[in-house]
Formats: sequence, structure tokens, C-alpha cells
Amino acid sequence: MMFSAAARFEHADVEAAVVFVDMSGFTAFTEAHGDHSAAQLAETFTASATRVLGPGDELIKTIGDAVLVVCENPTTAVTFLRRLTAEIGRIQGFPMLRAGIAAGPVVKRNGDVFGSTVNTAARLATVAQAGQIVVNDGVASALSAADLAAMTALGSLALRNIGSSIDAFALDIGTHHQEHVDPVCRMHVATGAPELTITHSGTSYRFCSTACMQQFAQRIVGDTASPPDYEGAWSLSLDR
Repeated sequence: MMFSAAARFEHADVEAAVVFVDMSGFTAFTEAHGDHSAAQLAETFTASATRVLGPGDELIKTIGDAVLVVCENPTTAVTFLRRLTAEIGRIQGFPMLRAGIAAGPVVKRNGDVFGSTVNTAARLATVAQAGQIVVNDGVASALSAADLAAMTALGSLALRNIGSSIDAFALDIGTHHQEHVDPVCRMHVATGAPELTITHSGTSYRFCSTACMQQFAQRIVGDTASPPDYEGAWSLSLDR
């Protein structure tokens, strides 16, 4: 049986860095703001990812609130994520991102990619905290050699549906913003946004909207009788 050069390439192993990135707290956002707002947010995310693709980067597909991107190497993968983080950082209230990157062989076929490298990237993303990239050892080695990023070793992780444990490392792409995350819908509240805050038991909470602030206040009022975490007075601040 004869195959064309294009067909052979489509079924060949290609070395690449696979990026799986999604929005942290998207389920909470959907519950707080509704399906239509969630769908619009996902569309905005995909459009933002498309705009910041660099040479050699390819957006393969969207999966719910996540995008799957294939880059030429780990360096360009991290560069893409930094551009994406900066892009969505300009959007008021956008959720923080979390991502997984795995480097290795992938099989390209009909515009999609397959293989254990793809699966590993997706599983690493589930380990990442808001504002983190979690990478496998191949990515970590490449980034260390290029002196591009400070990393924290997470140890050997057993990931679901991955045959062997993965040595994983974490990179920070914005965890310093976690103090400004709405506790109801998990959206990032920009520093310059109008302040909608509740101070309860010595802790201040910021909100993206009056709706989320009211939901949080109702939880406090409804739960003050029992949980010790909700003891003490709380005050409402609307600074505009």
C-alpha cells in the first residue's frame, strides 16, 4: 500500500511540547453567573489564545473551558503561556489560568494529536493550582538548560490513567494574584477594579460583582449559628 508524503507525516511521531491550559474555578463561575456567561467566557478565552499564538504554535482544539496547543519546544510553550497570561490579564475579572506542559512524541492525524504526551499534559494541568504551570521532567530539563524559569520540584506524581509516575515541576505564572480571587465565582478581581469587599472575622474578601458579594453575605448570615469559622462580626464595604 502506498501513502503520500502528507499522509505519512499525519501519522508520524513528531517531537513537540503539548500545552493544556484551562480556567481555574470555571465550574464555580458557571454556578454563580450562569451557562450563557460561562459560554461567552470560554469563547473569549479561545479568541485570546488564538491571538497570542506564535510561529510554530498550533491551537489543536478546545475542550470545554480548556484549550490544547502544540508548540515546537518547551521554550516556545512557556512563552506562549506568558503571552496568554498577559493577554487575559487585561480583561477585567477574568479567571486565573492553570496549565500542564509535557514534552515528547505525539502522533498528528487529521488536525488532532494523540499519544501519552497529550494525556500527560492534560493530567498535569489538573495538578496545577491557579496561576501555575506544572511540567514533566523533559520540559523542566529544557527550561533549566535555557535558564528561563524558576521551578519547584513536586516529586514523583501518580497521575490518573498514566502508566508510570511522572517527575513534575511547578512554574509560577501569577499565583500572587490569588489574594484577589472572588471566593464565590473564583474570578480574578483586578487591583484597579471598584472595591466590593466583606470583612469577616478579620479577613477581607473581594468580589467581582454585587451578586457574588450578596451570595457570600447570605452564607455568613445563614451559617453563623454553627460553624466556628463564621464567628464574629462582619462588615460590608462598597468603595467605588
